[in-house]
Amino acid sequence: MAALTFDDFHPGQRFEAGPLAVSANDIREFALKYDPQPLHLNEAAARANPFGGIIASGFHTLSLSFGLFFRLRLLDHANLGSPGMEEVRWLKPLRPGDSIHIIVEVLALKASHSKPDRGVITMRHDTFNQHGELIMTANCLHMLRRV
Repeated sequence: MAALTFDDFHPGQRFEAGPLAVSANDIREFALKYDPQPLHLNEAAARANPFGGIIASGFHTLSLSFGLFFRLRLLDHANLGSPGMEEVRWLKPLRPGDSIHIIVEVLALKASHSKPDRGVITMRHDTFNQHGELIMTANCLHMLRRV
């Protein structure tokens, strides 16, 4: 799909990507580098936590999900960065051997009045596991160029 600009989007528009398989090694490598907690690294310690085993860091789930979205290359031409995220929720753990896919929906568009060459799009990023269970959701603000 061609790269889009702010004016190419509309509320209700949806984009899907995936699946992406996640291994125990993927979880371990991310955790060692960015979130070295026992529930991500140590099987014995992880079995004692409420999740009953190794789980991915929520930040790993977020990174994988956004990686799937940005590999669609929809924003390559117009992306000016992000002013932030809202309502990030980790609803279920991502486990070794799981496979994720995403559905991203445009919620709102706000053209800038002070800088008419850009606008901000609010998109809901939903991440699902191979069972179709919603495991993470986040509303992300994407600042994009206008035509």
